[in-house]
Amino acid sequence: MKSLWKEFMKYAVPSVIGMMVSALYIVVDGIFVGRGVGASALASINVALPITTLMIAITMMITMGGAAVMSIKFGENKYEEGNNIFLQSLFLIIAITGVVSIISVIFPEQLARMLGASDELLKGTAEYLRYYMLFGLGFSGSLALSAFVRNDGNPNLAMISLILGAVTNIALDYTFIFIFNLGIIGAAVASGLGQLSSVFLLLTHFLRKRGNLKLYMPKLKKQELIRIIRAGTPEFIVQVSPAVSVFAFNQVIIRRIGEIGIAGFSIIGYISAVLLALFIGISQGIQPLLSYNYGKGDYEKVKKVFKIGVKTNFTASLIIYGILLLFGEKIISIFNGDRILVKLTYEAMIIYAFSFVIASINIVNVTYHQSTENSKIANIISTSRGMIFTILAIIILPLIIGDIGIWISIILGELLTLALIIYLSYVKKVDIKPNHKEIAVCSIKSA
Repeated sequence: MKSLWKEFMKYAVPSVIGMMVSALYIVVDGIFVGRGVGASALASINVALPITTLMIAITMMITMGGAAVMSIKFGENKYEEGNNIFLQSLFLIIAITGVVSIISVIFPEQLARMLGASDELLKGTAEYLRYYMLFGLGFSGSLALSAFVRNDGNPNLAMISLILGAVTNIALDYTFIFIFNLGIIGAAVASGLGQLSSVFLLLTHFLRKRGNLKLYMPKLKKQELIRIIRAGTPEFIVQVSPAVSVFAFNQVIIRRIGEIGIAGFSIIGYISAVLLALFIGISQGIQPLLSYNYGKGDYEKVKKVFKIGVKTNFTASLIIYGILLLFGEKIISIFNGDRILVKLTYEAMIIYAFSFVIASINIVNVTYHQSTENSKIANIISTSRGMIFTILAIIILPLIIGDIGIWISIILGELLTLALIIYLSYVKKVDIKPNHKEIAVCSIKSA
């Protein structure tokens, strides 16, 4: 068990540090925008979030699907096939996210209107979309290459690349916003240049030939492209769900509370990004171990890795929620000093953030099934969690119990998801099959 913990720490620690640093630079970005540009700029970025999240979701779908299939191939000692999976994944990312970026750069005003931007927020939302998405391939490249480099046995470089991107972004944020007074455009450009710096560092992994992966033109195979997308679909749902829920939340908040509510929700989003980054970092850290051992046929080790992931995520979620309860107002005031905004945001956050205690378990379950190519179960959990339960709750609860229902809805969505997982565990009792086609429904009991 000690050696397994050592393996877990080898991948999970760099993954968590990298994800946390990336999330923290997003938070710092929000602080610079809130302090240097104003609350309306925070609201504009929040309105634009569904589009930027869509690009990230597409990238992570292909990346995590490709990484899972690649690691399974490596576990089967099929390294050339695994390398081609990696290359085909990059091809898909460049093609799809490239199109999304071009549309966003050409039609930012139309997209901003579609996202529900008010007249006051239209200009800021459109500007952020245009300049952020100019660097779309940089964002996608950083996310994709860091995951594949990590799975290729170099988790430390993946971590360092994310740290470099974060430091670069923070330095440029200060320069563009406070020195050159570029406002929301400066924030977008700083983020893009930060991600490009990560890409350049990650490319050294291939130039120095540190692992099994090599860069050359891929052999495109329809069935393998479908397999990559199928394996990654649960991750797409996990990533795009916040965009869908943010869109739904924005519509309800702006009608019931107004623009100050959107600004407060934007701050909650920044803080939540750090929490999610921790849980996703741990989940991504166990993914190579899950997929590799599944490819080897070591199903007992797969289950042990899953248990470690659940316990680690759950413990971390309790600690962080306690920190938010004690220091939440001070953390919020860093973004904006307006007392009314701070009070409104804290009251909402202490309710909203409790959902991540439950989400910490749900996220590991999705990663488990995705890593072992059980897309069917992973899709059921992900879709129910992000696309059904939370959306229904945000529509219904405020009508029944008022504004507090807005923040409780995310908790209800996660609880219903956990109930679904328990149902699948205790009623269906599906377990790992040695034919690699049916994977266990992860049991809370086993954790």
